[in-house]
Amino acid sequence: MTKRALTVSFLLGFWGLSCISAMQAEAESFPSSVELSWSDVPDAVYYDIYSGEKFIVRLEEDNHSFTVGNLFSDKDYSFSIAARTAENETLDAAFVDTRTTSWDGIYEWINRTDKNNHGKVKSIKLRIDTDISEEVGQYHNVYMYMDDGREVKIFPLYEFGDPASGKWVDYSSSTPDAISYRLNAERFNISPFDPSKWRVDKVVIDYDSSSAYIQTSAMGLVFETVSGYELYIEDGVMKLSFYTEGSGMVDGFLFKNPNPGEGDAFILTRIE
Repeated sequence: MTKRALTVSFLLGFWGLSCISAMQAEAESFPSSVELSWSDVPDAVYYDIYSGEKFIVRLEEDNHSFTVGNLFSDKDYSFSIAARTAENETLDAAFVDTRTTSWDGIYEWINRTDKNNHGKVKSIKLRIDTDISEEVGQYHNVYMYMDDGREVKIFPLYEFGDPASGKWVDYSSSTPDAISYRLNAERFNISPFDPSKWRVDKVVIDYDSSSAYIQTSAMGLVFETVSGYELYIEDGVMKLSFYTEGSGMVDGFLFKNPNPGEGDAFILTRIE
């Protein structure tokens, strides 16, 4: 039996349920996932989970919870769990509606050492703002707060589909994208050299992460760096991992997290 035919037979059995449901289900929502849990149904061999009418997964009888991932934030979802026999007979079903939460907010990292790139990186404060575009769907804008209070957009540097994206930009240019790039680069460059020009090579967008690949030209050489932003929850706290890595010797010219035991990435905690 094909997967498509199997899904259809599930739905026919599902909608054929005529008894009064005793099965209970609950949902705990997060920005890009929902944790489902449900009560046991006697004689059930499988539990089938759907998002709307879309089949997600079939679980064995001893499973009573499941996390649905890769969801958009701040969006309504409807889930159903059907308890079935080995012959695919529907014994009971439960339904739950929920809305995912949002990553939006302000995140902060504090430097606990005296290694701060000549006072440039005593702390990092970023703001996340969810947005939607026709080209990529839902994504997250990333804004960095400067020491003088300015808020600078550091991702994405261009609107998606902007013809200027991918073109070389003089490092000293006064265009908005060049100013944003320069202010960000100056904070994390620990070398005495500035690039002469740069360009966006590509960007990668996921449900709770994004990254920008930048090519820079300096001293007659071209280097590639990637800046990544990954949102996650740890012990109930929303966090943002922010890192920049470079190819070849340029990686040694990038300021990394100096806090002992934290690794190279800056781990920011949501503060509001």
